Amino acid sequence: MPQATPGNMLVQLQRTAICGTDKPAWIGLGGTYPMEPGRSGHEGMGTVIDCPSGRYLEGESVLLYGFDRGLFQQYTLANDDGGCIRLPAGDPDELLMSQLFGTVLHAFYKLGNIIGQDVVVLGQGSVGQMFNAALRNLGARHIIGVDPLAHRRGLASKMGATHTLEPGEDLRERVLAITGDAPHMVVEAVGREATFHTAASLVRRGGTILYFGVPNKENSSGVMELNFLQMFTNEVRIITTVGPDPHADYAAALQWITEGRIDVRPMISHVLPHEKIQQAFEMAFEEPAAHESLKIVLHFD
Repeated sequence: MPQATPGNMLVQLQRTAICGTDKPAWIGLGGTYPMEPGRSGHEGMGTVIDCPSGRYLEGESVLLYGFDRGLFQQYTLANDDGGCIRLPAGDPDELLMSQLFGTVLHAFYKLGNIIGQDVVVLGQGSVGQMFNAALRNLGARHIIGVDPLAHRRGLASKMGATHTLEPGEDLRERVLAITGDAPHMVVEAVGREATFHTAASLVRRGGTILYFGVPNKENSSGVMELNFLQMFTNEVRIITTVGPDPHADYAAALQWITEGRIDVRPMISHVLPHEKIQQAFEMAFEEPAAHESLKIVLHFD
């Protein structure tokens, strides 16, 4: 157990969750092995045990964030001056989702008007589902969720998608049958070279491609080949998004969740004890269809 020091309070973890950004380490692209204790987890919430500065009281619940230490461990130190967010009383599994949803909301400051737009969301994992919900809240006309897994497509309608499609060579034709014209925006929520190409093939001239998926799922450097001439001649606006402002974005996400503007409960497919973390990673990244897994939360007794 680490010791609290002035500026670094001791937090006992209550909940952590498995994120797509944990996958590179799982498949051997995460750098050194073995990783430091607690790595690679970064989504977590916990209870303050000791805060020498007095900024937080013992027993307060806080949302933790950042990649400076792993959260797949029972105790961790957290910077008490801007290093976490106070959480209200509520369902801990749902409150935990404000971290991931905050990263999604961070992208919308860069996008401008959403009302009446046709949007395709490539990838219907937990991030894709949250994009569905945010787009629905902000007035998108058609929200088309694309994913190869049937259970993810089935959930998409509950999270805000108006249509769902399976990927394939005729995807553009099927999208046009819904929208009548190429979509205004395509969200890439996977992080693979193939879906980057798909996004470029779908978006309308002068439209927007939002690259959310971290491009490190196939090689640790994130280098991939893009048909840039296609995007260049199509005058596509390319937006990348990463590194949200926690106190602006996570706080806004927490407000949406606590006020019921978004219901994150349907996307939480499993809640398992932390002792089953090996099984949880296998369910998330090896056998998602067999378990119909999406967002997997781990709890500490």
